[in-house]
Amino acid sequence: MSRTYVSNPLYAQLEQMVQQMYKAPAVISKNCPLAHLTTIPSLIRQTDLVILDHQVHASVQEAVKKLLSQGVSVEMIRHNNLEMLEDRILKQRSKYERIWYMADGVYSMYGDFAPIKDMIALAEKYEQLYLYVDDAHGMSWAGEHGTGYVMSQMGNTLYRKMVLTANLGKAFGACGGLSLFPNEEWYHKVNNFGGPLTFSVQIEPATLGAAIASAKIHLSEEIYTLQKELQNRIAYFNLLLKETDLPLVHESNSPIFFIGTGTMDMGNYLVQALLQDGVYVNLATFPAVPTKNIGIRITISLNNTYEDIEELVKRLQVNFTKALEATNQTQDKIRKAFKMTPAITVAAAKATPALEQFYKLKTYASIQEVDPNIWNGYLGKHGMFDWNGLNFLEKTFSGNGAAEHDWTFRYYQVEDEQGKLLLLTFSVIALHKEDIFSRVSVSKVVEKERELNPYYLTSTGVILGSLFTEGNHLYLNREHTGWKSALKLLMEELSREQEKAGASNVMLRDFEAGDQEMDEFMVAQGFVKADMPESCVVTNLGWKTETEFLDTLTKENRRNYSRYIKRYEHYFDVEVRDQLPEAELDHAISLFRNVKDKNLGLNIFLFPDKVFREMNNDPYWEFITLKLKKEFGGTGMPVAVCFCHKNAAKVYSFMLTGLDYEYTHKFGAYRQALLQIVKRANSLGYQKANLGISATLEKKRVGATAYPKVAYFQAKDNYTLEMLEATIAIEKE
Repeated sequence: MSRTYVSNPLYAQLEQMVQQMYKAPAVISKNCPLAHLTTIPSLIRQTDLVILDHQVHASVQEAVKKLLSQGVSVEMIRHNNLEMLEDRILKQRSKYERIWYMADGVYSMYGDFAPIKDMIALAEKYEQLYLYVDDAHGMSWAGEHGTGYVMSQMGNTLYRKMVLTANLGKAFGACGGLSLFPNEEWYHKVNNFGGPLTFSVQIEPATLGAAIASAKIHLSEEIYTLQKELQNRIAYFNLLLKETDLPLVHESNSPIFFIGTGTMDMGNYLVQALLQDGVYVNLATFPAVPTKNIGIRITISLNNTYEDIEELVKRLQVNFTKALEATNQTQDKIRKAFKMTPAITVAAAKATPALEQFYKLKTYASIQEVDPNIWNGYLGKHGMFDWNGLNFLEKTFSGNGAAEHDWTFRYYQVEDEQGKLLLLTFSVIALHKEDIFSRVSVSKVVEKERELNPYYLTSTGVILGSLFTEGNHLYLNREHTGWKSALKLLMEELSREQEKAGASNVMLRDFEAGDQEMDEFMVAQGFVKADMPESCVVTNLGWKTETEFLDTLTKENRRNYSRYIKRYEHYFDVEVRDQLPEAELDHAISLFRNVKDKNLGLNIFLFPDKVFREMNNDPYWEFITLKLKKEFGGTGMPVAVCFCHKNAAKVYSFMLTGLDYEYTHKFGAYRQALLQIVKRANSLGYQKANLGISATLEKKRVGATAYPKVAYFQAKDNYTLEMLEATIAIEKE
């Protein structure tokens, strides 16, 4: 039963003891996530702004997400960056009554601290600034009466504009969440109207009893003896770690330690090796940490003897070295990922044969350096990125004078010792929008900001394939026993390209969805999987009559063809053209911009006009134009234009479209354009027509099969990803 109606008498006893510890009114919840869900919505108003620290605990962020749907504004700053916080205060204080900064006292992954004294100084400087701090990981081992790290930084008196939360679990040894308030008004508001207090169950009597027993220890002198004993063990662990070259990410006097491994592959190996030696540690993975900042998280407690700590360090050092060897990882890579100084000494390791001894990676800066027969034989059959298509792209995306339109191309080839080809692919280094794979509702919000700042949330990436092409950009001989080694060689080269270019991420796109072996491999290399729009392909070509074409469609799509497509065909004059006159080309470009403005499913920069002008002079491109007949109100200019590529392997690729949306709705111009693309591919005797991504339902109506696709993404940090998820309300799409 809810404690709002009937409360166990032990609650009152525990609350009294907690208030005695903190000298502040307290509300007790069943756990910390419920404490946040009780407190945050009760105190934050629509006239307030919430600013999250990037690394504030997920339970705080989840509670704040509830506010987004209520119209509360939420922002995020980089971890412990008070300069960034002050900048946001200065820019936003005229718009909001209160600005709440939400942070942890002790951060749960690396064990580092919030700059509490500096935060309070900033709150004193700006009266609008209020602080909400979660000290779940600072409880018991620090502070007077074990009230935590945050209280120890405030002279053991709760700051007048701070709400503090803490945990009756973890070091406290029981279970429950605490919310502490600087005034009675806030306490009564949360205690009387906090939602979860009404609908959630109570803490069990036995757990309340355990919490009371722990509170008695905290109110006695015994707590200081326990704190000192723990600090001695923490100091001993720090001392032993300094004698090794283990990459300790943050040294402090908190009980939380983080040893970096960089990749999931090495992290998994190290955890399993330690487990075999009788040592259990926790692997910290994405999204708790960035994909390149994976590592093992260790907590020291009074249950660990000094002998245990010595054995832990010994086993860590031995198995860490083994893990480096087994996963082809290096200290240098790990320390670079965590922005740490190089190791002073490196543990001796037996020589591990480098992948380069068995496989040869060749790189090229232009498609001109690659044999057209080899390229087209392995990759040319997939889409417009055959040898001629890439020659077109290199010419088009250079010399434009804008970062987003000038790309650096790279080509990669991996062979085994016998010279057998294992891998062939290409990449571009290009500026892209960081919400490229975000939900449409998220990109809509971001694009509003880009109206004032066009380069808002953009970064340079190393992208497998390109931002123009679509399809399987990677040839990989999966039947060869060395395919994973070949792929690792590619990853290492992409990482080097990333460092040289100062790129913030690596993006591998257009992989088949549902490939569990590939998923597991990519995650082990530190990549995160993201769903992409489906790729639509028509392969049922070679028909000679409309009846034969209809036989390739499903029963439902035959009905749709009659209802939505065939009935509008007579409204249009359709032409296939190698070139467009200047005025008509300009009109086609404007129609393309119409489509780009509406299509945020894969959010990329608008292509430069040079793309279309080069198409107009390239023999491998053609235009399908649809003009509304004059008797139906046509003006003589196209209402739909399809920009299509013909490749060396008889694959027809519908790359871009331009539409006048007035005629799309009234006369079904887009559906008619799709039909004409399929008809054109069939008339050329081609084997396949690529219809691209998005608008899957419409493409299925003309016989396309939709193939789910995924991308693998690796960023130097996950700030932007988390900021987008935490600060923008997701709409149903």
